[in-house]
Amino acid sequence: MTRTTEQVFQAHVNAVQSGDSQRVMADYADDALLMTVDGAFVGKAAIQSFFMNQFSDHPIKKASIDNRWVQNDTMLVEWSAESDVDHLPQAVDTYIIQGDKIARHTTWFRWIPK
Repeated sequence: MTRTTEQVFQAHVNAVQSGDSQRVMADYADDALLMTVDGAFVGKAAIQSFFMNQFSDHPIKKASIDNRWVQNDTMLVEWSAESDVDHLPQAVDTYIIQGDKIARHTTWFRWIPK
C-alpha cells in the first residue's frame, strides 16, 4: 500500500528526530535530490552524508513544525529548531514524494549561534 505525502513526511520527521541517519534514508528514493544552501546532494550516500554532518554539528533538542501545506505529491514546510549550541528560528523545506519515497527535497535554513 502506498503512503500518502503526509505519511511519508511524518515518517521522515520521526526519523530526523531520532538522529538515526539510516532511518532517515529509508524514506528517500535511490536517486533522490536534496538541494540546500550548501549545494546539491544527489543519491542516498550524498544525502546521508549531509544528514550525518547536520546531526553531528547541530544535535537538535527541540524542533517544531510551524506551518505546512500539501498539494498532491508536494509539501511545503516551515519549521524551527533548537540545539545546545545554536538555534534555527526559521527554515523552509519542500518535498516531492513519488512512489512512496522522497524524490526531491529542497531546504533553506541558517543556524544562529547562541
